[in-house]
Amino acid sequence: MLELELENAILRAYPHLLPDLYADGYRIKSSQAVLLGRRLDILLEAADGRTCIIELKAGAPPMPHVRDQILDYAECWAASYPRAPKPRLFAIGNSIPEHTQQELLNFGIESRAISMQQVLNALEISGPRISSIAGLKLIPDDLSKVRYLLSDHGAVEVPEGLTFQDPWNHEKLFLGLVVAKKQKHKELWMKSIYVQLYPQKPNCAVLYGPKVKTDTRAPLCLNPQVSSWDEAVFKRISPFIEFVRGENKGPGRERSNFDHYRVKDWDGLASALGL
Repeated sequence: MLELELENAILRAYPHLLPDLYADGYRIKSSQAVLLGRRLDILLEAADGRTCIIELKAGAPPMPHVRDQILDYAECWAASYPRAPKPRLFAIGNSIPEHTQQELLNFGIESRAISMQQVLNALEISGPRISSIAGLKLIPDDLSKVRYLLSDHGAVEVPEGLTFQDPWNHEKLFLGLVVAKKQKHKELWMKSIYVQLYPQKPNCAVLYGPKVKTDTRAPLCLNPQVSSWDEAVFKRISPFIEFVRGENKGPGRERSNFDHYRVKDWDGLASALGL
């Protein structure tokens, strides 16, 4: 079955082919919606503003191509609508091998297998094609577009073949926190990217990226003086890190001073952070 045939089948028989999404309130907003030059196969939207981005593939989704493609869509969405909820991400093919399903899930991507027989059964009981807008142009505001074009997307791109397991290093642990643990990172259009070790506001425990030259020696920055500090996390990671230097931002800014640490054992730190 071709991708176009699968797309048309879903547009015709969506409630029968994806009944869980239909029951959860999602409705088809557009097929082939355009966002920052990308074409989203199917975009779903619920009345409360929740969205789903669906990527369709004939046969089984090719990995890691489809994974990276969908993650790119998610980045485009976040850059275009920074205040909107994150969309659910889906890969749909005629078959989904178990290892593909698990790898996609590790990156926050859900998957569905829709067989030829399921399509046939659904079309036989479905009504006319569901009304939707084909090729809807999703237009972010100008500032979001500027920031997207200025962003260093390579800073959070997972190289082909990289796996989040031992042995760990600076790059793998940084990407593991961003992708596998989905921790918040500094916006990609800004300099000196970092990722949080755990959810926090204000920042108190961050790891700078491996390409941030000013912090290659001591990329782990900690500040136990703020309310979001988690002492339990520090106790877990402390055997694997070593203090290098403290900041001195001057009188009145003492609570903004971070301590900079080097990592002695990347494997131990990864384990302590749940990777």
